[in-house]
Amino acid sequence: MRHFILASFIILTSYAQAQSRYEDYQLRLEPVWARVADALGEAGSVESAEFSPNGKFIVSGTKYDNSVVMWRTSDGAELWRQYAAQEVERVGWSSGGKYVAACSEDFLVTVYDSQSGEILKELKHSQGIDGLTWSNTGSLLVSGEEMTKKKDGSTIGWIRIFDMPSGKEIKKIDFGSTINELFFSFDDKHLLATGHDAVKVYNTSDWSLAQTLTPDYKVKFISGTFSPDAKYVFAAGNSDQNKGNLFLWEWESGKLIRNFNHTGKKVESVTWHPSGDYVAYAGHDPHIYVYRVKQIKKLSNDRIPVAHKIWAGDHAEYLDFNADGSFLVSAHQNGLIKLWAWMGEDSNLNTKRHKAVKQVQQNATANP
Repeated sequence: MRHFILASFIILTSYAQAQSRYEDYQLRLEPVWARVADALGEAGSVESAEFSPNGKFIVSGTKYDNSVVMWRTSDGAELWRQYAAQEVERVGWSSGGKYVAACSEDFLVTVYDSQSGEILKELKHSQGIDGLTWSNTGSLLVSGEEMTKKKDGSTIGWIRIFDMPSGKEIKKIDFGSTINELFFSFDDKHLLATGHDAVKVYNTSDWSLAQTLTPDYKVKFISGTFSPDAKYVFAAGNSDQNKGNLFLWEWESGKLIRNFNHTGKKVESVTWHPSGDYVAYAGHDPHIYVYRVKQIKKLSNDRIPVAHKIWAGDHAEYLDFNADGSFLVSAHQNGLIKLWAWMGEDSNLNTKRHKAVKQVQQNATANP
């Protein structure tokens, strides 16, 4: 009997220890639906997918069947589909949700009515376009071109700023090389440009260069984004020696907080959870990875734990959270987009929501 009690105690103790080691059991991405965005399937590729400001819709752009598709988030219903002449590299929503834009390799940014899919405007460029973003307020649309070589061997890569809906180009900035990704800070005071040679931050008040972020070795940057509070920049790039390098900067000081690499495979997209507590990335590894920002800041490369990873299938090209972080959309090289429900680590979330709803109801009763 004593042996049985001792064995039971050991089992229970081991179970409790195991539970304490897995405090992140609740953090996960739950699959909701997958839809065909590029009709060519495995021979196709979805390059970009982005939530509408209210999260009710998703627009996607594809590389091989050259489509721009509008989806309803709740059930994945296809609402409209348009086609470009060449591959669509990036799609994005205007701040009010009235317009979507798509940039393509035929040197065009096409602006659509988000409800009907009607083409409203075409903005001509001098090269293929990889980067595209809208301001969070107001009506600025920014594009980033692929680089061109000058006769002296130097390179040019134009960032173009348009006032919408007029389509008037109000500024042109030479980034110096291909621009892969563009994002505004939450307050629109800064523009982040991620390109082949560097990550750069510009002041939007006068479009002057505020900061250039590079490590002490040559990296071709693929993706980058501001933290929700715009204090940090998280970016991914590849060097000649290794793929899948990840960087966290305190961008105003230029301080590189962490450079780490856990897969050795190309990372195509990084994104920051709206809470500010997590970053996620995906690429040529078949998983989506999630990390806690506080652990990236605190721990060395090899000690940073993966907070969560989930098998996502084929290579991913793009990730995007909706505004409150409750859902994630991923775009894949097999022609699919996938919707995931975010399940966080706040065990009191539902309790807080119930209290908030109850308070609203009490206020309504007290003030009929």
